[in-house]
Amino acid sequence: MPPDGCPISGVMSFDNDSDPAGSGRPASFEDWISALQSAAAFYTRLPFAGARHWPQAAILPVLPVLGLAIGLGIGLVLALAHWLGAASLLAACLAVTAGVLLTGALHEDGLADTADGFGPAAIDAERRLEIMRDSRIGTYGGCALVLSLIARVAALAELPPGMALLALVAAHSLSRAALAWPLLQLPAARADGVAAAQGRPGEADSLLTMAIGAAIGFLFLIGRSPAAAILAPLAAAATALLCTQLMRRRIGGHTGDTLGATQQIVEIAVLATCAFCIAPHLA
Repeated sequence: MPPDGCPISGVMSFDNDSDPAGSGRPASFEDWISALQSAAAFYTRLPFAGARHWPQAAILPVLPVLGLAIGLGIGLVLALAHWLGAASLLAACLAVTAGVLLTGALHEDGLADTADGFGPAAIDAERRLEIMRDSRIGTYGGCALVLSLIARVAALAELPPGMALLALVAAHSLSRAALAWPLLQLPAARADGVAAAQGRPGEADSLLTMAIGAAIGFLFLIGRSPAAAILAPLAAAATALLCTQLMRRRIGGHTGDTLGATQQIVEIAVLATCAFCIAPHLA
């Protein structure tokens, strides 16, 4: 997620009875297509600049669907690399690079800022938020970026090509669905940031978002690895829970950066789970 920097006058909240004609929740199929385009314009470099703007809290259930599309796009790069004869490591590098380019390194930026803010000990929440707003990358942020890239490449390289493509879809869908948990459980840590401007989702939409992500992950993985189909959603849920608890302790809420960091960490957890599940001694 981008650093929080857009001033607003208050925090919006959306429940399932919001007025779709105003700024609330989509009501029709056409509205949901528009919402998906809005999410794609926000979270990727795809050319949807003219899409209607929807507050992200009002359209949370489209996030795992967007993750599915992103995972398929990256998976096609992986499949093409394998078809051209690339070794697993090179194909994994190209796939992760494609993901960074497709999303504009949006979540990687959030991961780096969060690591810089959460890494130091014995500082208060205000100072952590101040560090996270600094555009410069520190030692913690640099280490987090390197380790994130290595972990994703290594996990993908461990997987057979077909399973790797399915794991990418599951990881990107589950990691975006997981954002619903901190959004539901925590307030925005700042009143003047991007996260606050996007509003706070209702419980029903948050649970629906997580259910859609879990269903996508399960359905894409069950044919190749029943263990991964069961464990990957559980790993995503557990990781989201841990990230939420860390946000609560460190800054008392969420920011755009911490949501981006959560996406990255959950993506790694799902890919690693898939890699472990197809290991010879567990297969």
